[in-house]
Amino acid sequence: MLLPNANNPENAKHAAFALATGWQNYMNSTEKLSTCLSHMRKTAIDVICREKYADDSVYDSLEKSYINNFISTEPDFEEIKKTLDALAAINTDRAISMLLLFLQGLHQKKCNGTWGNKENKILPWVINSLGVAQAKSRNVWNLLVVIYRTDKYSTKERLHAKKALLKIKEAFAAAAAAANETK
Repeated sequence: MLLPNANNPENAKHAAFALATGWQNYMNSTEKLSTCLSHMRKTAIDVICREKYADDSVYDSLEKSYINNFISTEPDFEEIKKTLDALAAINTDRAISMLLLFLQGLHQKKCNGTWGNKENKILPWVINSLGVAQAKSRNVWNLLVVIYRTDKYSTKERLHAKKALLKIKEAFAAAAAAANETK
């Protein structure tokens, strides 16, 4: 049984399975089943986030949780936010690459002028997730700098980028200090 607040190492494996199952049955579900599957996926994502479960089995399902909701005419913003939080908590190269890919997609939409309320809501979450993860990636850094310096973005959006850049800068500095200590 999947218990969202129990500290049980096996819970993460069950959560990964529950999340995958929640997407396998997604296309052929009734409204009632769809609601149940959504709740199951969000509970599973909470466990994956809490346990920082980085098994290969979770990435495809987390990607589906973001993309299927993003392209939906009625996205579940709670599931999107939980997915981004989970990727930040997992904080592997693959998780950071996924967050970067999501940010690149949003940036592309901003540049193309295909920007709407959905993107306005999600952009700060993606940027914040990269900051929380202190993503030590030059590609992440470079895109956040572009967002920070581009007039197409609002002052608020640029401030989110600046905050993430400061967190990432701290991570780069800590990594450099640790490398100097080992010399």
